Amino acid sequence: MRQSVYLRIAVLLIRLDVHREDAAWRREHRRITIHLPHFSEHMLQDVGVGKDQRIAHNLVSTKATRMARHLRREYKSRLMT
Repeated sequence: MRQSVYLRIAVLLIRLDVHREDAAWRREHRRITIHLPHFSEHMLQDVGVGKDQRIAHNLVSTKATRMARHLRREYKSRLMT
């Protein structure tokens, strides 16, 4: 027997949601950890390091900025050759 269209759509949406949650978890736990014991908590906060000794989430580059940087570097290397 074939599955109904509604069941297929439901499975697709659940898979997309699980994939989105997994990507968000990986993005959150991939952040860079910093160990600077000689700085005070306030100085670290000014630099952008949170209480969990990780760089603030808004300072980490997004996928779009990384891709733009990569494309710029690739285009620049083509001009030199």
